Amino acid sequence: MSQELPEKHVAKRKSTLLSNLLAVAAVVFAIIALFLYLRPGGSGIAPAPTAAAGSNQIVNVTQALTTQGLDVKQPPGSFIPVGALDAPGQGVAVNGVPGFIFLFSDAQSAQSDFDGLDANAVVLDQIRGTPTPTGERRAVQGSNVVLLLIGGDDETWQKVEAAVASLP
Repeated sequence: MSQELPEKHVAKRKSTLLSNLLAVAAVVFAIIALFLYLRPGGSGIAPAPTAAAGSNQIVNVTQALTTQGLDVKQPPGSFIPVGALDAPGQGVAVNGVPGFIFLFSDAQSAQSDFDGLDANAVVLDQIRGTPTPTGERRAVQGSNVVLLLIGGDDETWQKVEAAVASLP
């Protein structure tokens, strides 16, 4: 019985030592993360990844729109399922005007879907149970992206076209 106590004591000491080392490591990593977040010149927000040609993502499209001076919001749950286009459309609001961004696997797929596209056929009558806003439906294609806008003025549309044309 006296031999069991030292073995239990040694095992407990090892587990306590391991717990203490892990706690110290967690504190060190927290300090490093805080330093990286608050470092001079850092904004605390990771930069948007640069897309390879023909493989843009939503973040690249919204960044291109923002660069043109447009206000871009992404309303939750707003999308168009695969239908008239072979890609689903992610809902956006560009300067308060509703629209959809369709991302294709490559530029050729986007171009072939876009050729002969009737923008009115893409947008459903209702989105999430709400009637789709009225207005002219305009679509533009660039790289692997098709962007459709419902309504809006000519100035907004010109900036949207410039943003999509700037995508790699």
